[in-house]
Amino acid sequence: MLASKNYTPTNGYTEIVKPGEMGLTKLHFGILNLTPKATFFDHSDDTEVALIALGGDCTLLVGHNGNKANGVLGERSDVFQGEACIAYIPHHTTYEVLANETGVEIAVCKVPSHAESAAVILEAGETLNQDETHLRIHENAFSDDSDITTTSGAHTMSTGEEAIYLHRFRNADGVAVFNVTRTTGTARAKLYHNDVFAVPEQDSIELLMSEGVGYQLWIQPHL
Repeated sequence: MLASKNYTPTNGYTEIVKPGEMGLTKLHFGILNLTPKATFFDHSDDTEVALIALGGDCTLLVGHNGNKANGVLGERSDVFQGEACIAYIPHHTTYEVLANETGVEIAVCKVPSHAESAAVILEAGETLNQDETHLRIHENAFSDDSDITTTSGAHTMSTGEEAIYLHRFRNADGVAVFNVTRTTGTARAKLYHNDVFAVPEQDSIELLMSEGVGYQLWIQPHL
């Protein structure tokens, strides 16, 4: 059975999927939506957290004692206006999000980790070396003729490890069709605006066609 959920924009934090759901064993995924000047506080506990700014901007205050990172997260109005700013937060670290004048929408990804990494806030287009994080994050854009622009460099976007995909369309009526290859065969999936799709370990997903200009956020663990 193919596993997807549709996200309905809601103020505050919405948990969409966690380990034990939709065939996943490691990844947590949710979306934080804050109105102007609203705040959100959380703790990473036993996970590494990545905050991916989908739209708007905020002031981000991470950590205490020696492992701190304070700055602005977010440089685009929506996912179709440039690359994401991403913050990485190590385990057992506090973080506070203070939305600025436009408000902010952030994808929140978590994976189990006890690595002693540094808290960091990246500007749009900046990346970490793979050995500095337990999360692999890519953004893909695709259009009506199925042309795809992807930071991962391929139409087939998941092999050998579980993954989560967030899908958006410039026109909310858009739809994309994917082949999902599993150990038991191949199935076809239609994904719509704000669908979150989970791909269990050893499965892969390949874009076949898109009706409308689309965006995809792709997250995998890198343990």
